[in-house]
Amino acid sequence: MAPSIFFLHFIGVVIVLLGLTLKEKRKRLGISLAVLGFLIGTAPVWYGHFVGPSPSEMRQIQQMQIQEYMVPDK
Repeated sequence: MAPSIFFLHFIGVVIVLLGLTLKEKRKRLGISLAVLGFLIGTAPVWYGHFVGPSPSEMRQIQQMQIQEYMVPDK
């Protein structure tokens, strides 16, 4: 089961804050953690764009549903 949207946002914010609070010696690690946290926190938004159907596929699906609705029952 996939994690919930709120859980991903919360974990992303925690990782960003952790990354931004690291000391100067670990600046690269902190920036990397902040970027990773941002990507995790915004995953529900951008993941849908990669996985979801394209606009042309949505039109085809909608046309098929309309055609199924218009066919009379025997």
